Amino acid sequence: MRITPIRFVRDVEASRAFYAALGLAERSPATSGTWSELRAGGGSLGLHIAKDPGTHDDTGSVALQFTSDERLEPLAERLAAAGYETSPVTDETFGRFFTVRDPDGYLIQVNEADEELQGLSYEIRESAALKQ
Repeated sequence: MRITPIRFVRDVEASRAFYAALGLAERSPATSGTWSELRAGGGSLGLHIAKDPGTHDDTGSVALQFTSDERLEPLAERLAAAGYETSPVTDETFGRFFTVRDPDGYLIQVNEADEELQGLSYEIRESAALKQ
């Protein structure tokens, strides 16, 4: 399992440029203006547009995203058996995911990322999703 902290920002491109100057490399071109994933030798950082980028309400907050090495259904079943309620598994342009709250109530996202989809631009993935 891999973990990716996600920083919510007002301007994805400006933040991407900053973290690139810091030494992180962009995983694939971020063309949507809403998401970028940067890699470093010791991990990765996701940049996501804030819910309301004109305010500071969620700008700067950090969420945790896990990418599972196993299928999501058995993982969700294991969490349910341990007493944790998960959302339904949802298909998205990057792959599939569900969410679950940790014991303190923080929402955690667990992905089953499709590596082939991750290598495509946002526009191609979104276009394919709309055709379904």
